[in-house]
Amino acid sequence: MELEEKTRLADYNELFRGGDPSAYFNVRVSEFLPTAILPSRQGVMLLGNNPMPEIGKIEAELTSESKLEGPLTLDEFLEQSDFAQAYLVVHKGDIVYEKYPRLRPEDHHLWMSSAKPMASLVIDQMISEGKVDDSEPITTYMTDFQGTPWDGVSVKDVMDMASGMDLEDTSESRFDPDNIARRVYESEFGFPNETRGVENLRDVLRSTPKREEPGQAFHYSSGLTQMLVLLAEEVDGERWHQIFDRRVWSKVGAEGVLQLHLTPDGIVAAHGLVSSQLRDFARFGMLYTPSWSKIATEQVVSDEIIERIRREVRSNDFMMAGFDGAVFADFLGSEDFIANSRQWDVIWPDGDMWKGGLMTQGLYVSPARDLVIVYFNVNNDDHSGHRYARKIATSGLFEQ
Repeated sequence: MELEEKTRLADYNELFRGGDPSAYFNVRVSEFLPTAILPSRQGVMLLGNNPMPEIGKIEAELTSESKLEGPLTLDEFLEQSDFAQAYLVVHKGDIVYEKYPRLRPEDHHLWMSSAKPMASLVIDQMISEGKVDDSEPITTYMTDFQGTPWDGVSVKDVMDMASGMDLEDTSESRFDPDNIARRVYESEFGFPNETRGVENLRDVLRSTPKREEPGQAFHYSSGLTQMLVLLAEEVDGERWHQIFDRRVWSKVGAEGVLQLHLTPDGIVAAHGLVSSQLRDFARFGMLYTPSWSKIATEQVVSDEIIERIRREVRSNDFMMAGFDGAVFADFLGSEDFIANSRQWDVIWPDGDMWKGGLMTQGLYVSPARDLVIVYFNVNNDDHSGHRYARKIATSGLFEQ
């Protein structure tokens, strides 16, 4: 079947609802969208192996929407769930827990929004190099956005999803054809909007109206991540997949290729349409840990960048003032975090970081514990898969 026909037959709602069509889409996105392939340029830098079966005995309460009866241990959850795809824990460069109940280790799977820190990492590198000042309006660098409501929105406000622009992702906006958030997704797939036809992503973003003054509250938006992609392209003068390859992925000794899926006009949908094997997903997380040298030839996430993520975190009140603050608290089963920061959904007082994704993907990084936890799921109703990572990290198994 030709790509154009597959895309035409694919239904936006069906692809992102969860269930079998979503499961197929999650592992075969390159059949639907143009894709930039980033190979490993360093050869494989293998992870060690030091199994800790006690991780599977860690127990968590399930979300209220779950059809399973909890609490369940991680082993029980992965066995009983019909949507948990894979789970991996890496400590000090060693695989300590790895299970693939509904996926093969060599399969590629979408990271969904867990990919968003990729975009902020590139901008943070540019900030460290003096190429970008995050206190400046983003229109300083993106001149074709000048004269639009984006004037006055700082790069930092975009990084922290505090832009005040009306393009927030919610369970309603994603399926409202008149909403900018929905139009962003449709433009990325080349799907026609019900009233506007096929739109260009950059034009959709330029048309975003203002909702409130910047910096008031956390309003989660994939469109803001795409603004960072466009910003990086303006500053470095290359397409984003070339930028990310040169700055980050070419330094990583990955096991498979990294797939960056593109809009019809060649823009990487770095807010979530990124695919890899689970172990390479973990390798990205390891760039933020002391064990970066076990999977990369250069330190691409500097100590300065990690400190910036932690030091410049906003308040819990700021995060909870937005729609998704309470959503993330429910996903995680607690509100013991500080707030979001620089495209990471949650920063805890101990410096741990978490980024979730649609259909319950997850990336958890604990720099202090030298720990990375990644997982794939295909469910938009039961988000119980998020509840194990923090419990694993704080179980006492990984304290110095």
